[in-house]
Amino acid sequence: MMKIVNYSLVIATVLLLHACGEYNKILNKGTNPDRYKLANELYKKGEYSKAIRLYELVLPSYATKPQSEAIVFRLADANYLTKDYLTSVYYYEKFLRSYPKSTEIETAQFNIAESYYQLSPKYSVDQTDTKKAIQAYQNFIDENPDSEKIEEANKRIKELSFKLEKKAFEIAKQYYKIGNYKSAIVAFDNVILDFLGTQLKEEAMYYKFLSAYELGVNSVLHKKEARIEDALKIYERFLKAFPTSDYQEDAKDLYDKLVKIKEGKQPVLNS
Repeated sequence: MMKIVNYSLVIATVLLLHACGEYNKILNKGTNPDRYKLANELYKKGEYSKAIRLYELVLPSYATKPQSEAIVFRLADANYLTKDYLTSVYYYEKFLRSYPKSTEIETAQFNIAESYYQLSPKYSVDQTDTKKAIQAYQNFIDENPDSEKIEEANKRIKELSFKLEKKAFEIAKQYYKIGNYKSAIVAFDNVILDFLGTQLKEEAMYYKFLSAYELGVNSVLHKKEARIEDALKIYERFLKAFPTSDYQEDAKDLYDKLVKIKEGKQPVLNS
């Protein structure tokens, strides 16, 4: 049994070396038709990295020929499948520009969005690729309203949009933490207005009130009255929007303090 196993390994090794030798021979010294033929074979076998090298070599010579459509699409697809998403976007976009009537247009459009989705980082860093992904999914939906992938595209948009909401919210919260209450109020307003229907609205409104409270009680005397009045109005809007909020008890305590300050019953030292 051991001899049979060893013999099988030897045969497999010989075949592999022969295949590698044949590949390198065609890659380096083969004709373009031979390279194109081998690239197609490797692509169908899922050996995408090898196929990519061959397709890239033959693309210039096939640029004005019918094979070009397949080459460009497979370069995009192979790079996508090997997780080289920036290169896949490059070739998918080239494909869309060059072959707008192709039967693979829908796939190319969706995979551009998917590529940017894969490139989208965690919410705390630059969100350029997240925004590109959202736009690409929206373009896909607009161009393919009857596609079976519409539901998936909408789910992706919702997921990616939350990253933008979370980033905006955390920026606003950071303003609050460092005591820049005026900027915090503006930033929390932006979260609420820029992302209608956001699941962070309750927390954003609560922190907006906290920011307004701190701004009011810590203001110089000639600004205190107006800012306290603003804070009271912000609380009332929060209460109306979320009457059963988990934050209501804490918010109500601060509201009561503001009322007492307004009525002159509770003096507050400026910080």
